[in-house]
Amino acid sequence: MKVSRGWSVVATVACLLAAHGASAQSFPSRSMRLLVPFPPGGPTDQVSRLIGRKITESTGEPVVVDNRPGGGAQIAAAALLQAPADGYTFMIGDVGALSINVTLYERLSYDPQRDFQAVSLVMSAPMVLLVPNRSTAKTVAELVQTGKNQGGHLSYASQGIGTGGHLLAEMFKAASGAPLVHVPYKGSAPAMQDLIAGQVDLLFDVMGAALPQARGGKATILAVAAEQRSPRAPDLPTMAEAGYPGVVMTVWFEIVARSGTPEPAVRGLNGLIVAALNSPDVAKRLSDQGFDPSHSSVEQFTALMRSEREKWGAVVKASGIRVE
Repeated sequence: MKVSRGWSVVATVACLLAAHGASAQSFPSRSMRLLVPFPPGGPTDQVSRLIGRKITESTGEPVVVDNRPGGGAQIAAAALLQAPADGYTFMIGDVGALSINVTLYERLSYDPQRDFQAVSLVMSAPMVLLVPNRSTAKTVAELVQTGKNQGGHLSYASQGIGTGGHLLAEMFKAASGAPLVHVPYKGSAPAMQDLIAGQVDLLFDVMGAALPQARGGKATILAVAAEQRSPRAPDLPTMAEAGYPGVVMTVWFEIVARSGTPEPAVRGLNGLIVAALNSPDVAKRLSDQGFDPSHSSVEQFTALMRSEREKWGAVVKASGIRVE
């Protein structure tokens, strides 16, 4: 039987559409890899493994957690960009990796907007302003005045150059006129240790790291750098209530895939992550570490990355901070 060329084209298109639909319905059909740009054992690694376990439980397909720390997430990003754009390799990153680094680094090996496909937020937490327990400042206003009274010097610790604690302190410095001097550390733990010891005058850190120190009488939280008070510490004023409404930072973590990943795979992965975050044990683990589950649609997350890039890019440029 002779088949016309028109019918042949229609049949070909129908077959392609059917294959596409079958592919979407079968995702995932094999093991997946979750890249983590942080060392094993930390909170991000622990949450990543818990999410991976939940995905495995729901799909029957294993999720391999691959830790690639260092380089401001550039090592993990390189591994993601070398993998096929099929949704089976994805990466968890933070506000630094996806919104700050592009302005901060002189030469960044990736462009978040160009190279990555948003999948979903995972968790978030506000930053807070801490001082040593022995500090005489009991409010943000008193802290600023203390610096001005003692000859123009308040030392602030950060988790490293270009980290959230560094940028937020620079934002506070510009808003308050406080005489702040930067003391960078290699991570949150040593910065917190020196704050507790009174070696530095203040520190911005995530609430989950700060609350245990405050409750243990080792440090004092003066304010939370959020739009609203936190239900975990409702007595703490916001920076806006302290007189500095623009000094706000929420640290968030998110999952991305490679640009060019098929939409059915992105949507499927988003649904798996949202389901994992909605499970009681994952929500409890996040809460215990001071984080809130923060799942989102692909569109909401894409908009957040762009707005955060503009906000922190302006802070980086105004402060002159650069990393080679």
